[in-house]
Amino acid sequence: MIAVVTGGSGFIGQNLVRRLLSDGHEVRCLVRPHGAQRALPAGAVRFVVDFEAPASLQSSRAFDDVQVVYHLAGATTALREQDFIRANVEPTRHVLGALAARRLRPRFVYVSSQAAAGPATSLDRPVVETDDARPVEAYGRSKLQAEHVVASFSDRIPTTIVRPCAVLGPHDRDFLRLFQLARHGALIYPGTASHWMSVLHVDDVVAGLIAAANTDAAVLRSYFLASARAVQWRELGEHIARETAIPVRQIDLPRTVVRLAASAAGFVGALTGRVTLANRHKAALARQRYWVCSAVRARTELRFRETRSLPDAVRDTYLWYLEHGWLPGSRSRFVTVA
Repeated sequence: MIAVVTGGSGFIGQNLVRRLLSDGHEVRCLVRPHGAQRALPAGAVRFVVDFEAPASLQSSRAFDDVQVVYHLAGATTALREQDFIRANVEPTRHVLGALAARRLRPRFVYVSSQAAAGPATSLDRPVVETDDARPVEAYGRSKLQAEHVVASFSDRIPTTIVRPCAVLGPHDRDFLRLFQLARHGALIYPGTASHWMSVLHVDDVVAGLIAAANTDAAVLRSYFLASARAVQWRELGEHIARETAIPVRQIDLPRTVVRLAASAAGFVGALTGRVTLANRHKAALARQRYWVCSAVRARTELRFRETRSLPDAVRDTYLWYLEHGWLPGSRSRFVTVA
């Protein structure tokens, strides 16, 4: 099988590409000109394209004889809402437009996010695919808008939308700060210690994406990929502390402090043009108590199964950070652990 992957140098993308290659498939990765030197898994074929130029995509030989396209490219952080739209919506429209212009009909799997649906109202009522989408910040709104673009092409291209929950594993950057803090003896939460979330090992997410591409019943359907059991941030922190083997104090910041920090960060970001760790988009996400969703549809129609536990996910992430020098003094520490 020939698979095209966008975002192949990202967190989930790298893990997906490695799995496809190990399964014996030919993998072609679309990369932007300024990202052409970013690492891709060995064995993947690199095709440089301009996602903002439809002609560049239409003329790319990457799509020749392709059977499946996994679209993961996008941005999770940005200063302005229009930046999210430019990164998440327009490339989706242009990739699908290129396929439609060439009358190609590969399976198209769009990797969205739970943020597109919004949070649940309670722990006992996780979000499901039939719920009205209620994103609470700009990133989620851009992913939902991209989903609408995908749906607009569904009469010409067999599409599937997948919304993963929070994801842990090798190459992840979103949870890196928690591991860094734990190594210094303190885990600081932005008022979220008692909040709940669904979280999966990246290997299970990758398996779900491949199942979506290979299941005929998944055409024109959307799916959440999520853990069977939601966890509190505090529990995640306990697993991180256990892996670091360092006494860790857990600190939950008052919400007023979080709001002030987000406002200050927004001002700094506007002055410097850089996205800060604390910002109003992250603050909007943090205010929600229940980032939980249900994978019942995926388990029923895709035969999706959660095979890796939360301790597995934390351990694999931590050891990968150590091995690749993402934590202070981690190269020598990794030798000790091994």
